[in-house]
Amino acid sequence: MLKLLQNNLEGAVLDLRMSQLTPARATLALVFLLSALSGCADWVQIEGPYRMDSQGFEVSLPAGWRRATTVGDSLLVTRDGISLQYIRIERVAVGDELTHTKKKFAKGMLPQDVAALELDEVWSDQSVRNLALVENIPFQVTGFPGFKLVYTFKTENGLRLRRVHHGVLLRGWVYRVQYQAPARYYFDKDLSTFERVRESFKVTDRP
Repeated sequence: MLKLLQNNLEGAVLDLRMSQLTPARATLALVFLLSALSGCADWVQIEGPYRMDSQGFEVSLPAGWRRATTVGDSLLVTRDGISLQYIRIERVAVGDELTHTKKKFAKGMLPQDVAALELDEVWSDQSVRNLALVENIPFQVTGFPGFKLVYTFKTENGLRLRRVHHGVLLRGWVYRVQYQAPARYYFDKDLSTFERVRESFKVTDRP
């Protein structure tokens, strides 16, 4: 757990080094981070098969990573701290409003239309700056027609992040399987681990 805290601090320093924060804002950012990290019991060690019945899926998780125990509506795991890398798996119900655009997924939508709606949602997030789409292609997700998005963006502090976003509309839900890390060094470092997690992902909800 101490290693996780140390790496979160290193991630914060990386963020600050690559940004144009004033000293006052940098201090506030570090204070906020330290406060967030004080609840270290919110993370547990994981490895192997993990079933999340509340979200209707199962997946195989990598050794040496930790799962957030306070996030109930998705699976969030990291190895070194979420500022350095994370994998998130979640789902959104067809007919529910999306957070930023307030648009809704509909039954029967084609994968490319679901992907377009997901991109609109990212574009509309006020914390996302300088979004650049790298890839938008059809992709099989858990054996069904879905999509793969790859894009980069900057945080409010100027750190460039890269995200892989796989998605599929299945049984009344849009499932999201995502990996995010700083574009420099950290993204490539754990990409293969994410691919193994993504390949193990299975929907368990019955039609």
